[in-house]
Amino acid sequence: MITQNINQLITIVFVLLLINCSNESGTSNESFPNTPETVSKQWQFHLDNNELEKVAKLSTSTTKEWLSENKELFLNDTQVYKTEFVKMECDSVGNTATCTYQIKEEGELIEDVFLLKKIEGQWLVDIEEDNGSPLLEEEIFKEMEQELKLD
Repeated sequence: MITQNINQLITIVFVLLLINCSNESGTSNESFPNTPETVSKQWQFHLDNNELEKVAKLSTSTTKEWLSENKELFLNDTQVYKTEFVKMECDSVGNTATCTYQIKEEGELIEDVFLLKKIEGQWLVDIEEDNGSPLLEEEIFKEMEQELKLD
């Protein structure tokens, strides 16, 4: 009888250990990437798939505001995107990082940057607010207008 109770106790302890181990491995799957490059790529992957809650978890408060302002635009877009990164180089200084990258879109190489901030030990994508540079915007508009003219 005592042996049976000990065997049951050992079985219960073993089951509890298995449950505990599986919970720990489950949380590691939910951990966030934490290098500028992995955060940038994961952020873009979630954005491509309209997983806005996951995008927000990898975003600064400024970026979360941008997401909120554009939420309907993202959710109404039914086109499927798969960003293909050709190359990415990240430079970090202190708690800020810049990741310059190239993507291939419709056969063209496009270069852009991700800006990131490290907040409470976690790298987050930081979209800068539009400073409203009307002269620069007007210049870009004029260049586009000239390119579209068919003379």
